[in-house]
Amino acid sequence: MKKGILICAFATCGKSYLAKKYSNVIDLESSNYKYINNQTNTISVDERKGTTRQLNKNWPLNYYKAIEENLYKYDIILVQLEPEHFDYFDKHKIKYSIAYPNINNWLEVEKRCIKRKNGKDFIMKLKEVFLPYYEDALSRKYEKLYILDDNMTLEDCLIRDNIYLKSSPLNSEFSWGS
Repeated sequence: MKKGILICAFATCGKSYLAKKYSNVIDLESSNYKYINNQTNTISVDERKGTTRQLNKNWPLNYYKAIEENLYKYDIILVQLEPEHFDYFDKHKIKYSIAYPNINNWLEVEKRCIKRKNGKDFIMKLKEVFLPYYEDALSRKYEKLYILDDNMTLEDCLIRDNIYLKSSPLNSEFSWGS
């Protein structure tokens, strides 16, 4: 089987949306690997972000193992953009691309966070790392850099680049923010 494309995307680029809409895409939501989520299962993943949770003792190796396993199961593997992950990918010669909102587009990022019900603490943390993570990402050994201008999503970038997205038969009617 062909190896999939690994894309490290900043928050609000549309990772979850893509994975719900297309059957050949998976969003490996990092918090499912980073934390023990047994006490917060009644709220959505987005609402959990920024809350206090117990760290999983297997983090981050459990996440990297899941990424590597899914590279041969999906055409596109979407993961959170974190500098520590780039270090691992570079060390283990795992090719990746980066998706990032235009650096002048913080207000769109914030609007998307609010729409998906992220907490204020999470939004503030995101704002603090918005520029430093971007600068760090530019210095990495990525294959492709997708910059999302205005209200673009990662889906828009992939379609523009003729990346094959296989529609899921269960999700034929989809809208952004679902």
